[in-house]
Amino acid sequence: MIPLKIEDLYTRIFDSAVVAIGVTDLAGHYIIVNRSWCDCLGYSAEEAKSLTVSDVTPPDDRSFSENNFHRLISGDTSGFRITRRYLCKDGTIIWADLHVSALRDEAGQIIGVLGVFVNIDKQVQAEGSLSELNDQLLKANLELQLALSDVQRLARHDALTGLYNRRVMEEALDKEIRRSVRSNRGYAVAIADIDNFKHINDTYGHNCGDRVLVEIVKVMRDAIRNTDLVGRWGGEEFFFLFTETSCQGAMIVAERIRAQIQDLTVLCGDYALKITITIGLSYHQGDCDQETITGEADQALYKGKKSGKNQCVCFQDVCTYEELPLKDLDDERRKT
Repeated sequence: MIPLKIEDLYTRIFDSAVVAIGVTDLAGHYIIVNRSWCDCLGYSAEEAKSLTVSDVTPPDDRSFSENNFHRLISGDTSGFRITRRYLCKDGTIIWADLHVSALRDEAGQIIGVLGVFVNIDKQVQAEGSLSELNDQLLKANLELQLALSDVQRLARHDALTGLYNRRVMEEALDKEIRRSVRSNRGYAVAIADIDNFKHINDTYGHNCGDRVLVEIVKVMRDAIRNTDLVGRWGGEEFFFLFTETSCQGAMIVAERIRAQIQDLTVLCGDYALKITITIGLSYHQGDCDQETITGEADQALYKGKKSGKNQCVCFQDVCTYEELPLKDLDDERRKT
């Protein structure tokens, strides 16, 4: 069974939820609603995009509703739960049990409002029990929030390995460069490339290739300090950021990673695969732009590939070799 992508799972939860879900912007305009919302209020999803919260609120209740909405977007409250009335498209009014909360971006800024409600009109009229419906409401709201959290996580992590992606590593490197300028303490970056990875994929299949990636990531994570970072740079390449370190200290960690992966055996079906990696490292202290230090690590990696693979090479130790233009390095390294 092929697992669902997070985005597909989020869409299915949203569309199939038994509770009505609507998301508005800071002005109260609906951005998106689900099928249950449309069924409850009689509007299509497209019609909803032309509506505001006031449009689906009975006139007598609008002042109270606007006050609650203002509390949310101003940050006075992060959310609340109330019983309120909704004005449907055909003019009828229904009672609903509403759970509403502010939506925030990664920086904590409020960017919209999430409303999840259950139509309790019949229950109110009959004064029936709401406990089961409340459980459905809370469960659906939790599932939706978790799905939204997973979507945000995928924007910063590699889906296969769980490592930070390239954008996050570039942000971290920028912060480390600025820290080094202030403290005058050194730092290093390293780019690691799996040796003969194309041969592994071509010979044993991409499933085995993925297994290799996952297994060596476990080694990499265990081998670095809590203050260091490792991310997936692209394909079979990985990027390390060694903070507040000496060049020798960074090389010791890089060599430890290389040696432990060399000792690793990856089991894939009937195959027992031996893996090696080549690592290129560059060290700086103080100001240095990202392009320079990553380019130096890339050149050191290329040097290691050309001189036998399965080794760690420090750029500062091999500055005398003939350097290729950075734009040519990727094509040349694939030949090795």
